[in-house]
Amino acid sequence: MTSANGESANRNRRGPFSELLRVEGKLALRTPFGLGLGIVMPAILLAVFGEIGRYVPGNVGNSGFTILDLYIPTIIVIGFIGIAIDALPIPLVRDRESGWLRRVSTTPVGPSRVLAAQLVLNLAFALVTVVIVLVGSVVVFGATLSAGIYFVFSTILALFEIFLIGLVVAAMAPSQTIQNAISGVLFFALLFLSGLWIQPVQVGRLLQTIMYYSPSGAAVRAMLDSAFGITPPLTAIATMVVYAVVFAGVATRYFRWE
Repeated sequence: MTSANGESANRNRRGPFSELLRVEGKLALRTPFGLGLGIVMPAILLAVFGEIGRYVPGNVGNSGFTILDLYIPTIIVIGFIGIAIDALPIPLVRDRESGWLRRVSTTPVGPSRVLAAQLVLNLAFALVTVVIVLVGSVVVFGATLSAGIYFVFSTILALFEIFLIGLVVAAMAPSQTIQNAISGVLFFALLFLSGLWIQPVQVGRLLQTIMYYSPSGAAVRAMLDSAFGITPPLTAIATMVVYAVVFAGVATRYFRWE
């Protein structure tokens, strides 16, 4: 009885939002598919490109940088995509389909706090990804990037833009089955457009333009320049801002709790 009272007192001290955040975190760790794509996959890519840079040192295209130097922004953006496209919409669509979001609207918690908890939780996961990639690339593999104010700004804007894509998926998908299909297609499309498999300079002008002005391509372009102390292209920044505004409007317009 004393133990039960103590647990109840701890919950009261934490507050409803803190308790909700704790529960959502446990659920996320029980179904870690999105976290695997958002955290584990970038860590693996970091190790792969880091080892390539060790065994094949030297300049890439006379740029003065190793292959890892040039792929750090791409790896971070891939982590954002994995979290935003898979980890973020899954619980929201699941809870809406099961009717839990509708039921929780009658409690003090409220559905808006559920959404806020998911955003806070996944932003924390994204921060873990950034720390792993940056610390691992510099400390373990000796990457030479400069994480200055331009890089911080570009990374925050990229994260904001890509997370809004996840909210659009959560808003538009009527069921978990359809959400999984949409997320799967978007994940690989955004990976391709980010330049993971082929760089924009290696393709024709039309595809190059599509890649440069895609959500993930614009994010990588802005972060790549700013990672080495260069002011990011205004076109890349403007592209992300436009996407963010559009995605925010769509998510707000079509998101429903039941």
